[in-house]
Amino acid sequence: MSRLPTSPDALGGLRAARWIRESTPGQFDRYGPEAQAELQDVAIRRLGLVDTGLVWTAAHSGRTVYRSSEMAAMLDSARNGAFDVLLVGYVSRWQRNLRRTLELLEDTLHPAGVAVWFADEEILSSCDRHWDQLVDEAKDAERYSRRLARRIHEGYASKLVKQRDPGGHPPYGFRRNEAKLIEPDPDKIDMVRAVFTRSAAGALDHEIAEALTLPIDTVRGMLLSPLYIGRLRDGTDAHWPALVPIELWDRVAAVRGTRATSTGRKASPHRPYALAMLHCSSCGKRISGDSGFYRHDKACLQYRSAQPAWPSAWKGRHDGKGYRRELIEDAVGVLLDRVSVNAHLVSEVVGQVVPAHSGPDETSLRRIERDRADAASRVVRDRDYEALRATMERLDREEAAARTVRQTEGIPADKAVRYLQGLGDAWRLADGGPGRAELARSLFTLIEASGFQSIRFHLTERATAHGFAYAVPATFTGCVGYGRGERIRADTPSPSLLIPVANIPSYVGRAWKTA
Repeated sequence: MSRLPTSPDALGGLRAARWIRESTPGQFDRYGPEAQAELQDVAIRRLGLVDTGLVWTAAHSGRTVYRSSEMAAMLDSARNGAFDVLLVGYVSRWQRNLRRTLELLEDTLHPAGVAVWFADEEILSSCDRHWDQLVDEAKDAERYSRRLARRIHEGYASKLVKQRDPGGHPPYGFRRNEAKLIEPDPDKIDMVRAVFTRSAAGALDHEIAEALTLPIDTVRGMLLSPLYIGRLRDGTDAHWPALVPIELWDRVAAVRGTRATSTGRKASPHRPYALAMLHCSSCGKRISGDSGFYRHDKACLQYRSAQPAWPSAWKGRHDGKGYRRELIEDAVGVLLDRVSVNAHLVSEVVGQVVPAHSGPDETSLRRIERDRADAASRVVRDRDYEALRATMERLDREEAAARTVRQTEGIPADKAVRYLQGLGDAWRLADGGPGRAELARSLFTLIEASGFQSIRFHLTERATAHGFAYAVPATFTGCVGYGRGERIRADTPSPSLLIPVANIPSYVGRAWKTA
């Protein structure tokens, strides 16, 4: 760990990065971010800091911003030694959570050698003389947030009782009048009635959304909300007339009820989905867990085409849009079992895999190079140049952080072997609990699936440092259940592994289906 500055006078010459936060995306169009940047500019000049150009901007509530991807990216860069001082314009713009403020400082930033400078109050997080003031400011920021939340809740409750208005953002088909009350929007009433009419005629929700060019969640929300028949969610009358007749509402409920898939089923215990980093290898879209499946919403043609060679007698759905959770996670388990069995191989090469060294993060640089190539190939297909620009800017920041020279410690062979030997058992024992997701996050930064034909695993720095890739045998048949496997060479350690999975899923003992 680098020596932390103990006073503002010790900040001269240190590398600075910036943190800018607003509560909502709309606030970034106002003066708030500009004011924060100006305070940071003044601090850099006055304290003699070196501006690294690293900036993290978050549009997120101060109470929960510690869970945001921007905070995670900033903390990763801090651990990687990309900067020495984090500049925050206002204490309240850091976050409004006293507990998380202290945890992030003491458990992550300070151990990584990073101090935080709060420009408005001129507080240095690593200065003992400033500690009491920092705690007081963080407490005041959270106190303000909690008090504001109470006032808003009380205001909504009063509005509901006195004016029969639910408060909040008006749903589709409604607007707020000069008195700030919800009322039907005359320009959208015809569209609302068209949604209900089509649904009553038997159209599926996604068909209605495509025909009327509305988001699917908007359509589903309309069809389930009693606001459109002039009732509040507690069943009492609202202060506006119904937008659709109650008879039409009842027909819609009856038609959609015939398609319900969970009516009468016994509720099953919640099982978290472990692979939050699972994406389509063709279009890059996230594959989400839903109702026991990993589903590709609006699946691209390449993903749907990469299906197993289903048996001729197979009667389940096989549109290639989703696969059962067990099928996907078992593929990961197969890989981890092979790694566990072959963990002893790491002891033969661990000196080459994870020696102590000083220099840029070569693993990250190689990954960034591949990500640039992937982004360039995607834009040829989708012509989304704005997404390409955002991706390249992010990769530029990551490359700047990765090129920072830093000292890393080697992993002893016996420690690496013990770590790898326990992976297979840990994956099985964590089935059905949050521990499996934690294990996946510690091993993989990204998992790219090509239907159910191959899966590419991008390894975390921790997994790579422990010789994960060396524990994969030179030839690997990635079968789940039974079916025709393929082979992959794993002679050279890499932050990503391409593991072909079975061409035919196993349905021995359980009825595997796609959805």
